[in-house]
Amino acid sequence: MYYPFETKVTPLTYVRRERTLPVPGEVLVRTGEQVEPTQVVARTNLPGDFRILPVARLLGIPVSRVRRYMRVNLGDDVRRDQVIAARRGPFARSVKSPIAGTVTASGGGRVLIETPPTLLELRAYIYGTVSNVLVEAGSPRPYGVVIETTGAVIQGVWGTDGESLGALKCLVKSPDQPLRAQAIDPSCHGTILIGGVGLNEAAIERAQELQVRGIVTGSLAPELLPLVLKLPFPIVVTEGIGTTPMSTPIFDLLTANTGREASISGRVQPRSRLIRPEVVISLPAEALPPTEAQPGTPLTVGARVRVTRAPHNGAVGTVRALPAHPCRIETGARVRGAKVDLGQGAPTFIPLANLEILR
Repeated sequence: MYYPFETKVTPLTYVRRERTLPVPGEVLVRTGEQVEPTQVVARTNLPGDFRILPVARLLGIPVSRVRRYMRVNLGDDVRRDQVIAARRGPFARSVKSPIAGTVTASGGGRVLIETPPTLLELRAYIYGTVSNVLVEAGSPRPYGVVIETTGAVIQGVWGTDGESLGALKCLVKSPDQPLRAQAIDPSCHGTILIGGVGLNEAAIERAQELQVRGIVTGSLAPELLPLVLKLPFPIVVTEGIGTTPMSTPIFDLLTANTGREASISGRVQPRSRLIRPEVVISLPAEALPPTEAQPGTPLTVGARVRVTRAPHNGAVGTVRALPAHPCRIETGARVRGAKVDLGQGAPTFIPLANLEILR
C-alpha cells in the first residue's frame, strides 16, 4: 500500500481548528459559544525583551563599588542610550542602556533592564462554535480553544504568514490566466482575489494599494518571493513556485463561491503536514456527506489525484489502475506507479512519488 501526500479540496466538510496562544493566558469565550472570525477569543502577555549589563566589568571596578557609580535606581524607567552608570576621572567610562525599559534587578555587578510585556490577542479566524477550551496539563491556565464549523476547505502548498477575512473575488476567466494589475480596480478593496497561473509585480503593488485582504494564485515566480513576504496580507499558492496553472478543481471550487466571505491563512510549516496555507469558507451543513475518507488512507483505484512533477505537473485525474509491478519510465528507471485518467485518452502511467490525493 502507498500513502501519498494529501491535499484537501472539498466543497463541504467538517472544519476543526485549534487556536492556541504561545504561552498560557486568558480565554474570553465559553464552550458552546458562537464566534466570528475577528472576535478575540484569548489573550496573553508576551514577555518583553531584556538586557543584562555587566556594569562592573564595563567600568573596570569591583562588584562591591557598583552602587556608587549607578545613575539610576531599581524600578526606574530608562531611555535607549541613556547613561545608567558612569565613572569619572582619568579612567572615565560610562554604560548606556541598549533598550528602552525598566531597571528590574541588580546584583553581582550586573543590571537587568526589561521592556514592558506585549499584549497578544488571538482571534477566532473562522465562523463557528467553541467546542473545547484547551488547558495546560497539570495547570488550570488555559492556552487556547477549539472552534468547529462546516464549510469548504482549499489547501495550498505555499503561503506567506498571516490571516485575514474577506469576500472572494475572481479576476480571471480560467485557471491558466494570470492576474494582471489592470483587472484590480477599487471594487477589490477588502476582498480576497482569485488569480490563475500567477501574477506579476505590478499586480502585487496594485493589490497593496487597494488594500485587498489576500490573494489566491496557482503559482508564484521565484523572483517575487522577497516582495510578497513583505506584504500586509497573506498569499496562498495552490500549486507551487513557478508558472503552473491553478488546478481545475481548486479553481472551480473557488469561483463557485465568489462573493462569499472566506477566511484565508498563509501559515505553513514545511516539516509539518498539519499546518498548511488554506482558504476556509463557512457554509451550512444541510448537504454534508455522512462520512468522509479519513486522513492517512492508502491510494486506491478511483481516487482523485494531482500530479506534482513534470511533464504533467498540476494535472488532476482519477486513478484507474495500480500495477502490481514496477514499470519503466523515460529515465530508464523502474518505479511503482498508477495509471491515471488525465482526460487525455488512455490512462497515463505516473510514478507514485509524483502523486498526491485530493480530498
